[in-house]
Amino acid sequence: MNLMKWIKALALYATAPVLLAPAVWALEIKVGSYEPEGHYLVQHVYIPYLKEIEKRTDGALTFKWFHAGTLVKAPQTIDGLKSGLVDLVVTTGLFTQESLFPATHVMTLPFQFDSTVEANHVFQKAYHNIPEVKAEFEGLVPLGFHVSDFFNLHIHKDVAPVKTLEDLQGLEIGAFSKSGVTYSNLLGATPRNVKVSDLYVTLQRKAVDGIWFPTAPIIKWKMTDHTSNHSLVGGPFVMIPMTMSVQAWNKLTPEQQALLRSMENELTNFTGAIVDNRRGSSVSKMKKRGDTIITLSPEEKAKWVAKTKPAYDEWMKTMTDKGIDGEAILAKVREYTAEFKGMKYTSAKWWGNSWQE
Repeated sequence: MNLMKWIKALALYATAPVLLAPAVWALEIKVGSYEPEGHYLVQHVYIPYLKEIEKRTDGALTFKWFHAGTLVKAPQTIDGLKSGLVDLVVTTGLFTQESLFPATHVMTLPFQFDSTVEANHVFQKAYHNIPEVKAEFEGLVPLGFHVSDFFNLHIHKDVAPVKTLEDLQGLEIGAFSKSGVTYSNLLGATPRNVKVSDLYVTLQRKAVDGIWFPTAPIIKWKMTDHTSNHSLVGGPFVMIPMTMSVQAWNKLTPEQQALLRSMENELTNFTGAIVDNRRGSSVSKMKKRGDTIITLSPEEKAKWVAKTKPAYDEWMKTMTDKGIDGEAILAKVREYTAEFKGMKYTSAKWWGNSWQE
């Protein structure tokens, strides 16, 4: 081998580790989602978030998506994370295993919040500052804190609007969740347990006077074909944080962990902002067509909270049975709620401009 060929061979050998390093050291994260790929949260929040992480780590972290429950369905998300079946779940189904998160479910006590941004940040602060809440996430690393849209009361177009608690008395209210049935009963309505797939026909036949349903997707679900009176009471919701398994988290470098921590607040903001935006868009469209939109005054809302006190009492008893100071936890959550009341989101560059309706 002549001198020039030898030098070229040596140069190629020396640079080979550098050229191969990204491929050799890239870590692929398995991402589970039980939402369809076209869901607005997936398209506008979760995919851009993970692409931003790939960008900021120069491809050292990559993500393999399993959409629509192809890897884990909602009831499998927690066990899937703890077993290592999935590395990251974009909306972890805490609501499917409530018994594992008894203290955390202080968040779902009725009628505490006015916006999803507000609720998300109370959830975030509770996790970081209430030891009993944080302890329930053993084996899981939350990356962002998110609750679903509120279930509000949507009343049939042939039934008088529900402006006060008195207006609700005796009305037959359909619900596809346990909390919806429970709150209907506590508030003096007559609950009807209806499968979500049957809600439209049940309304169409006027077999119920109204339904508990999240307002953000109500138009897309066509429930507005039969409802025109909407009471935005800020009712039940479920908690769906983005979480990573501890096993996957421990594979990250300190710099990568710091990056995810630095984006936690932005992700918590974004999930709240987009849900509030979709709810606001639905309300605006319903107003435009002449629907009645009701928001409870603080005094009126206090009456609804008082009527649902048994739900608070039941949660408090659960805490007492577990040797946990429920009064202290609830006081903290109320403190955080007052702190974030009326909070507006702060956007980040990676959100883009296409997410608002």
